[in-house]
Amino acid sequence: MKNLPKFRLYGLRSYDRSAKARWLLTEAGADFEMRWLDRDKKEHESAEFLKLNPMGRVPVLEIGTQAMFESGAICTYLGDLFAEKGLAPLPNSPERAEYLQWMFLASSIDTYQIRIMVIEDIPPGEVQKAKEAALQAELRDTLVTLDRVFTEKSFLVGNRFTAADVSVSYHLYWLRLWPELDQIFNDFPKVKAYMDRMESHPSAIKADVFSYKS
Repeated sequence: MKNLPKFRLYGLRSYDRSAKARWLLTEAGADFEMRWLDRDKKEHESAEFLKLNPMGRVPVLEIGTQAMFESGAICTYLGDLFAEKGLAPLPNSPERAEYLQWMFLASSIDTYQIRIMVIEDIPPGEVQKAKEAALQAELRDTLVTLDRVFTEKSFLVGNRFTAADVSVSYHLYWLRLWPELDQIFNDFPKVKAYMDRMESHPSAIKADVFSYKS
């Protein structure tokens, strides 16, 4: 294996967005240190941590002497770093455009979770109903697209596990914690079967990715 820098990954909880990076590092068989910050002690707001991420958020991945934040960027970086393990198509591969498409879709799916949390705080009424209906329609459109993909293959790109599967499945998992969104998944059995595959993936289990308990 090529010489790799030392990895140190920061997180607050096993299920936070550091889980995506931890899943990829585990899948790649990388040697890394997991550094858990104590939220109650506000270690994520310490001067030391703010040097790594001035926003005081996780995940942060230290790569040797360099630090990077933003989970989507970290996943894209790790996918490329471990491309020889199949975690990302090479830049000149015909599959690269499709891969980036799904990586960016994962970021869009992530916004659905923020929106449903905001909608919950809107007083009951027509405004809340309209915003919830709009969100559900967007989610349904996304699931229609994914369901078509899984008609022909088991994974998003090249019918093999990649960083795109890590990113997309992680954010879909969170949406299913809301009953009003989870019920939409019932209309898309291929997506549900895909989620079952992702949640039972050996490296996901080892990395304790899908560990949130409501």
